[in-house]
Amino acid sequence: MAGVVVLSISAVPGAADESTGETAHQTSDRATGCVAMKGLKEEILDGSMRDLGGRYPYNVGGSATYFDRLTDADGKRIATVYGRANIPSRLENGDMAEYSDERIEFSDGAVEAQGIYDITKAEKGAWQYLPVVGIEGRYRGMLGKRHFQITKMGKSLNGWIELCPAKSSSSVK
Repeated sequence: MAGVVVLSISAVPGAADESTGETAHQTSDRATGCVAMKGLKEEILDGSMRDLGGRYPYNVGGSATYFDRLTDADGKRIATVYGRANIPSRLENGDMAEYSDERIEFSDGAVEAQGIYDITKAEKGAWQYLPVVGIEGRYRGMLGKRHFQITKMGKSLNGWIELCPAKSSSSVK
């Protein structure tokens, strides 16, 4: 499906290091509490498109849903991606803006990603990102970014996710 880059993930439990709780696809920084999941691959398994106003993602009004599989660098399934996307506007440079809303579920928690990015540049292989917030399990209370690069429009992506604990309001000066 062309142009859909909305994510929501359900992970299959990975082999965890009992001392750190880390799985093969992620690293943690004990000092900061941050988590980085690098070398991710994403395959779009299924989805649907609505071409209201013209062909998606090349016209305002198009929208889509999708169901993806997220794997680590070794090809091990770590999550399932569910998402929604729509084209609300054209940017000043003429590129199309895509709004994405995702839920990403791992075996040890879940995050949600949401935001607007340049789908025209993404389709050409430029890296993009969506802000994420941890909502369940290990990731609850964390904030970060979901980086992605379309490798084959409507088929596959590369990516990585970075999350760090949100600063509490009592520590903000």
